[in-house]
Order: sequence, then C-alpha cells, then structure tokens
Amino acid sequence: MARRQNPKIERTLKRTSSLRLVKQTFLIVCEGEVTEPEYFNSFRLTSANVKAIGKGMNTISLVKEAIAIRDIEKRRNRNYDQCWVVFDKDDFSDSDFNAAIQMAQTNGFHVAYSNQAFEYWFLLHFNLYQGAIHRNRYAEMLTHLLGFKYGKAKGDSVKVFNVIYPRTRMAIDNAKNVLKAFDGSNPAKEESSTTVHQLVERLLLFTEN
Repeated sequence: MARRQNPKIERTLKRTSSLRLVKQTFLIVCEGEVTEPEYFNSFRLTSANVKAIGKGMNTISLVKEAIAIRDIEKRRNRNYDQCWVVFDKDDFSDSDFNAAIQMAQTNGFHVAYSNQAFEYWFLLHFNLYQGAIHRNRYAEMLTHLLGFKYGKAKGDSVKVFNVIYPRTRMAIDNAKNVLKAFDGSNPAKEESSTTVHQLVERLLLFTEN
C-alpha cells in the first residue's frame, strides 16, 4: 500500500507550488550600504524582482527609513509583495535592537537580523558556529574559509556570493539549528544567531533550478 502524504506537508507543498507561479516583488532595505545589497542582488531570480537598498542606518533609524521608502513607493503605485529590513546587533543597545524588530513587524516588514553582524550568515555556509563570536573576528575567519581576503568594498560581496552560493542549503540548516538553542523572546541576547536564512529561503523559491 502506498504511503499517504501527510496532509500538513501536502498543504505546504501546494502553497509553495502556487507561490512559484506568481511573480513576486521584494523590497529589501539594508543597514549596510554595499555588502548586503550586493549579496541579495546577486541571486539569479527567474520569477521575482528585488530592490535591495543600502542606507547606512541602523536599528530603529533604519526601520523608520524603510517604512518611509515603502510609503513613497506606494504613492508611486509601486507595491511590493514582501518588504524586509536587514540589520545587525553590533554594539547597539539591547532595547533598541529588540524595539527595531518589533517596530518592523508591527509595520508589516519581515526582519532579517544578525547578532552580531551579517557576516555571521556567511560563516554558516562553512560550519555550524554556535556561541558568542565577536564580529571583529569575522573578516579573518572568512578570509581563511574563502581562500581570499574578505573585504567590504564594491564587488567583494559578489565574489563571496559566487563561492558560497552552492553551500546555501547547508547555511540555512545551520541557521535553523542555531535558533533551536534560543526561545526567540530576546533576540538581542541570542548570540550568535541570524534570521537572514528566512529571507534567503523566500528568494530561493524564485531562482533558477
């Protein structure tokens, strides 16, 4: 007798299949002016459009700017199916970091945060790194893992993307496993962790197979 598909899984697959058929638009407002926008713009999307913007702002200021950008776009009749903000914990206060997440979600944004910084997401493409790692170590660690000097200049993230993209599924699994150690009630205290994988998973639905 053939095994019956789990109804919950079946519904999920149907939703995923339907999502693939509908062209999606993403607004991604990033803290970093170069690294993050370059990374997200490097995805080769077949049925989605991405507008990734680097603002050089952080936490609450970034979220307020993202809301303003979305509202301006709406007035120009440019509506986005998914709106995201991407920012880091860095040395900002716990209260500001958590408040920024809450503010974004309350205003209809998804949040791809990293504690401490975005490069932690890059590291997860190579190993399951758990526990506190100061962001000052990220560049040296990535230089060793990538085989070339890691930098933040224009074009550097494209080079990184080309190396790590084949490892994306592993990075997603690692990020999910890291989050299992936390309850999600206080992201500012959950070091090291990231939710960038949640945005990446959405983008992968619209990439070339």
